Amino acid sequence: MKAALTNIVVGIYMLWTRITLRTSLLKASLTVEKTQENLLLKILRENSQTEFGKKHNFERISSVEEFRERVPINDYNNLEPYITRQQQGNLELTVTDPVFYTRTSGTTGRHKYIPMTRSGVNQIKHFQKQLAYSLWRKTDFFKGTVLGFFSPGIEGRLANGIPFGSTSGATYESLSSIFEKKFGIPKEAFKLDNVEAKYEVYALSALVHGSTTGISSVNPSSLLKVCMLIEQRAEELLAALVDGKETNLLKGTASILPSLRSQLLPSRKASLSLALDKDGTIPPDILWPKLSALVTWTGGSCGIALEKLKSYLPPNVNIVEMGYSCSEFNGTVNVDIKRNICIPIFTDNFYEFVVKEDWESNSPKFLSLNEIDADKDYYIFVTTASGLYRYDINDVVRATEGVGNCPGLRFVRKGKGVTNITGEKISEDQAIAAVSYGLKSAGYIPETFLVLADEAASTYRVFVESSQDISVDLLSEKIEGELRKRNAEYDDKRASGRLNTVEVARFFEGAGEAIKIKFLQQGVRETQYKPPVLAYWNEWEEWIGEWTEGPAS
Repeated sequence: MKAALTNIVVGIYMLWTRITLRTSLLKASLTVEKTQENLLLKILRENSQTEFGKKHNFERISSVEEFRERVPINDYNNLEPYITRQQQGNLELTVTDPVFYTRTSGTTGRHKYIPMTRSGVNQIKHFQKQLAYSLWRKTDFFKGTVLGFFSPGIEGRLANGIPFGSTSGATYESLSSIFEKKFGIPKEAFKLDNVEAKYEVYALSALVHGSTTGISSVNPSSLLKVCMLIEQRAEELLAALVDGKETNLLKGTASILPSLRSQLLPSRKASLSLALDKDGTIPPDILWPKLSALVTWTGGSCGIALEKLKSYLPPNVNIVEMGYSCSEFNGTVNVDIKRNICIPIFTDNFYEFVVKEDWESNSPKFLSLNEIDADKDYYIFVTTASGLYRYDINDVVRATEGVGNCPGLRFVRKGKGVTNITGEKISEDQAIAAVSYGLKSAGYIPETFLVLADEAASTYRVFVESSQDISVDLLSEKIEGELRKRNAEYDDKRASGRLNTVEVARFFEGAGEAIKIKFLQQGVRETQYKPPVLAYWNEWEEWIGEWTEGPAS
């Protein structure tokens, strides 16, 4: 009765979302160009008296063209001084103070702190409501229990007392209390420092809740790890739920296991036990008997983990693209989950694009949202109400089918100079520093080296040319340690098992010169040749074997 009443309330909430948000978004999609320009000018007017606004004459800007003339492209390094001074109480980027900072790894290894004003928090809520409405309209996602994997909402506070954390944590903290009642993973789990203990709670929650109808996992590798954990330790985990015996990892978390045990229904316990006795494992249709939809990232390297994950799910589960998002902003929202059409949130953010091939030219042409073409790849730049102006996220997106006059967008990959397998975002300078210091600490001097991100194997392959005898095991250990020290997200992904350890192989003598010749033959000018340092394995897989000792796979 209680669940049925909650579902009625959810239905009313969704109908209100349709009236207040979805209908207006679809209507605005018919006038994208005007909507975008009006939004941009509103942001500039509101922040014209900030230091950044005065420097770039915001109050004199009256068109998109003037905006592009007066305001340069920015990255985090450009805006960091303003962000730092704003934390000290100065009026730097926005007239309204940030109320939260999303924290992510920077390209130098330092954390980046992205400001979020009250308006930015409201934009997260808009994203949530739009996605929730799409799920409610076409699936049974909210009919039963929802398993949502999130980071802690607040990870700490800056010197000025303003909290910081992850985007997914901020998303969870912004949830309506209506939906919070639907979530089946104890909130305490998100704050556990021990990563393995956290995933153990996720797995126990999955076993308890046979009523699960929806799963939200930003990265599919997180749910894949949960499924593999259940596959490997189902008997032990079920015994913990039945007998109440805490596992080694859960000792000291007194409230979590009793809470989950109290929710395990006798019928669910019998179903799991029967399957385990019969098959020695728990099949997907027993583990997830009512699962309607999984909402997750499907683009870029996430697609590789997703393909493996599908074997752990019932065949009729809807795989729903969560939408393009990052620490800086929520970029798109899924408005048609059957076709996974994700359109930019153009009523909240101002978008610009440059054709991928043109970005490195001396005078790239910037395009507005209404000017991009389907099936083409673009670098994306965003201006937000939280103080990011013409911000270069270094992402490549593809224009797709959209709605009205608004194109859709799909994430393709990180831009040049950065690789990403499961959220770690290794930059070229991090790769150079990690391999260089690793080689030095092992006593080796290289002629050349190359780091390749192997998405399928969830590992980084390092190829080294040196005249010395090299212990690949020792070098792998050294480079691994340096990478973990320099990139907090990489360290986290290694700790949770979502990334495997670095693999080192040797280049033949002369490999560096041979690679250079190959690039020159492809039309690169010798004066412009820059030895490649960081790339993706699939870009080199076909021919790297020509220069390596032993198989390169």
